[in-house]
Amino acid sequence: MYRPLQWKALIILGLLLTVSCAPSTSAPAAGTPDPDPEHTAAVNKAHETMDTLFKALLAPQPSYTFVGVRVRFTGVERYEDMWTEPVDYYNGVFTVEMVEGVTVEHGLHPGRFVQVPVQDVLDWMILEEDGTVLGGYTIRLAYERMTPEEKEEFLRVTGYVME
Repeated sequence: MYRPLQWKALIILGLLLTVSCAPSTSAPAAGTPDPDPEHTAAVNKAHETMDTLFKALLAPQPSYTFVGVRVRFTGVERYEDMWTEPVDYYNGVFTVEMVEGVTVEHGLHPGRFVQVPVQDVLDWMILEEDGTVLGGYTIRLAYERMTPEEKEEFLRVTGYVME
């Protein structure tokens, strides 16, 4: 049989190996968003104006072709920001329907309903049938950063009207 001291040595060795193989916390993990003050401001603006989204959920207009919230899904070392469709909101939590699949977490495929705390919402958007975008502050920021050629192509492909 093995003596107790040998078991202790094995356990200590295992702990040392586990600790030495742990990811470093001194630098951000791969896929971690860099601090971007303009993006942070866009997210803050979305949160400040979310009452418009709540009104649209309570009384949707016939001109709305899409009502969505952009949600950050976080994995071990990556994140994905995805547009989803809110179907309910209660007590600080959205129930959303997935529009696209997420790769950072298994099971988050199109058509699935997921509960999302409001703090995980980055943006909201209402798209009207004439292409007018309400909200969409992170989209507006991305649009502002595009070259004139990219802007033209973006508007052509999406049909959005950016005011």
